Amino acid sequence: MNTTYQYPQYLYALRTEEATQNPNTGSWETGPAIWELKSICREETNGKGHTVTTSGGETIVFASLIQIPKGTTRINEGTQIAVTRTEVEPDKLLNEDFIEQSKISGLIVAAGKCMKYDIGRLHHRLWI
Repeated sequence: MNTTYQYPQYLYALRTEEATQNPNTGSWETGPAIWELKSICREETNGKGHTVTTSGGETIVFASLIQIPKGTTRINEGTQIAVTRTEVEPDKLLNEDFIEQSKISGLIVAAGKCMKYDIGRLHHRLWI
């Protein structure tokens, strides 16, 4: 995936498979968690403490606004996301040590839960 000056970073989303019922025991087993590269993006830190109103009507102070190219698949509210400076192997994001070291080194510039996703006319926006 080529990055452009307008979108110099990469957006990853954590997808969890639906739980399935074990036919032998009847217990429910959670599906695997899989990080997926969703798009190139641009993270903008909320340095002034601006607020946004979520789809549920709650007003929140967000940490970052993520600008995303038009046509990117919608990311649902509540989905864990990570924004990186360079493209990384998605499986590495399952490793907590890798995540902590990447935050310290600056590889991961933002991470959190999607609080709102807006499909705009020229681009999409996501707030964490």
